[in-house]
Amino acid sequence: MGTLTRDIGMLCWMAWSTTCPSLRFSVSSSLAHIAHVACRTRLETLPAHCLPYHELLGESYLKEKHWVYAILMAVMESLPVLYGRRTQDEILHSVLGKTYLGASSKLLDNLNDEIHTVDQALSSLQNYLAALTCGHYQVNEDSKVSRAESSACEMASWIYTTLNDDSPAFTWYVEDCRKLVNGQVASLNHKRTTWPSLAEYVGAIAEKSIGDVWIDIDLCQVDEVDSDTHLLKKSNEYIFKSSLLYDDVQDLTDDIETTSINSVLLLALERKIISEADLENLQPAQLKVLLQEAGIVDDIIHLADAFFLKGIYAFQDIETTEVDKKGLLYSFQLVRLFNFRKLLLAQRDRKTLKKVMASFSDLQSLRDTIPEEIGALVW
Repeated sequence: MGTLTRDIGMLCWMAWSTTCPSLRFSVSSSLAHIAHVACRTRLETLPAHCLPYHELLGESYLKEKHWVYAILMAVMESLPVLYGRRTQDEILHSVLGKTYLGASSKLLDNLNDEIHTVDQALSSLQNYLAALTCGHYQVNEDSKVSRAESSACEMASWIYTTLNDDSPAFTWYVEDCRKLVNGQVASLNHKRTTWPSLAEYVGAIAEKSIGDVWIDIDLCQVDEVDSDTHLLKKSNEYIFKSSLLYDDVQDLTDDIETTSINSVLLLALERKIISEADLENLQPAQLKVLLQEAGIVDDIIHLADAFFLKGIYAFQDIETTEVDKKGLLYSFQLVRLFNFRKLLLAQRDRKTLKKVMASFSDLQSLRDTIPEEIGALVW
C-alpha cells in the first residue's frame, strides 16, 4: 500500500468516526499529526549507540508504516478511553508510548525471527524487558544487528518515561510486559522442542501479543481502577488475541520460511493435514495452497473472529460514561479491518471482501459463521 493510499485511508477512517464524541475529525487528525511529527523527530535522533533510523529502514529491519499505522491505532483507542478525563498533551503521551511499543516490538520481532539465533533472541528479549520496565538496558555496539537491537530497546525505554508509575495500573503494566516477553520466549523455545497444541498456543504463547501492554499505557493515566476498568482491559485482551490470529493468516508464508510458530500450522498438524516433515520438505507456496484447500486458513479466521466477538461482548458490559463506547467500538472494528488489509490485497475476491465487511455486520451474523468446534476453544 503506497503512502498516498495509506494516508487517504487513515483520513477516511477518521472522517467516518467523527460522529463519535471523542473522535471528532478535528481532534483525531490534529492529535495524529502532532504524534507523527514528534515520533519522526525522535526516531531521527536516536543515540549514537543505536542504529540510525535511516539504516533501520535501509536494512528492512523496520518499515515506516509500522509506526505510522501504530499512531492511527493508538489515536483511535486512546481518545475514546481518555477523552474528557485527560488533556490533549497527556493523551499524546499515551499515543506516543503505544507507538513506540508497536515500532520497537516489530523491530525486535524482525531481528529475532530473521537474523538472531535462538540464544541471541532470548538474550535480546531480556534486555528489551529491562528497557520496558526499568527504562534502561545493556548497550551492545559489536555489530549493526546489535545496534539495531539497541534501537528497539531505546524506543522501549521511551515508553517507560511516558508512564505515571504512581498509577494503580502501573503494576499491570509491569506484569504484562513480563507476560509479553514470556510469550515470545515460549514461541522461540518451540524450535528446540515439539510443536505445541493449538489450545496451548491460544492459552499461553498467544500472550506474545502487545495488546495488554498497549491498553496499560492508557490505563496508567487513570487515577482509579474499578470493575469497568477490568472489563475494558479484558475486552482489549481478546481483541488483540484475535489480532494475533489474523496476523498468522496474513504472515503464513513468512512464518513457514522462518519456521516460526503459527496457529494455521498448528491446526494443520493436529488434523494431520500436514506433517512436520512437510514443513521441511514442501515449498511455502505448496503448503499454503494445501492449507487453504483443506479449510485450515478459514478455520483460523473463524477462531480469530470468536476472540474478536468475545472482546466485543466484554466491552458491551462496561457501564461507565467516562469511556466513549461508540468510539471504542469503532476502534475495535478498525483493528479487525486493519488485520485483513494484506489478505484483501493478496486475494481480491468476493469471499475475502465478505470477510472484511463482516467487521460492520451485526454480531450474531458473524457468530453464526463460526463452527462449533472452533468456538469451543473460546466461548
